[in-house]
Amino acid sequence: MKESASNQEFKWVDTHCHLQLSKHKISEIDFSNIEYLIIPGVDTKSSIKAREVCESLPIKGYWSAGLHPHDAKKMEDEKETLEALFSEAHLIGETGLDYYRNLSSKDDQYKNLKFHLEASKHYKKPIIIHCRDSFDDLYNLVHEYQGEFPIILHSWTGGKKWTKRYLDLDIYFSISGIVTYDTAKDLQLSVEEIPLERLLLETDTPYLTPTPKRGEDNQPSYVFYTAQKVADLKGVSLEELSSHTIANTNTLLGI
Repeated sequence: MKESASNQEFKWVDTHCHLQLSKHKISEIDFSNIEYLIIPGVDTKSSIKAREVCESLPIKGYWSAGLHPHDAKKMEDEKETLEALFSEAHLIGETGLDYYRNLSSKDDQYKNLKFHLEASKHYKKPIIIHCRDSFDDLYNLVHEYQGEFPIILHSWTGGKKWTKRYLDLDIYFSISGIVTYDTAKDLQLSVEEIPLERLLLETDTPYLTPTPKRGEDNQPSYVFYTAQKVADLKGVSLEELSSHTIANTNTLLGI
């Protein structure tokens, strides 16, 4: 499905896009407003698939290898393959802490995140971190690595308090379609606090579809709706937001 001309006027980087988990074929997806995108893995299988999809894209793509906190209990089984993938991938992750579902124990999640952080330190590659109901523990671990490599907080949902605290770490905050929801007042207030130099945009395709496309599977071009909301919250033009967010992603990727 093609978007309207206004949606294609400026380019965006989709910094978190699980195209390998989408039901849509690559040939069916509209990339017309996408500068480039990042495809994160959530386990070894999806990380390998992310690499394959990246190679088949009609636009520039980057991929990452990681083990999601939900599956942290599988780390020992997947560790050897992940280590091999880390050496090839452009980024490390998706990893992190998720105390909302606790599908793996907190101890397993901590060990898994530490494993990924050490890999990012070794390879000097950016890391993509998932954080849900775990702000304090994540901060206490991540601050040990401040300045070692770029850190992306994927689909940031922290309130003003946590946003201000994490800003001290020079972290990048990636904003998803959640910011467009009427229930996301705390997140909207947080976005107002984040400097343009620390903002990124994402879809989390095929999840977290922004308003007004909720009910559909998400896709990269829908990052426009998130950008529109963020630009409004920041009081900047779409052109300015596009320029900043592309530059920010270029910086963290070293391109």
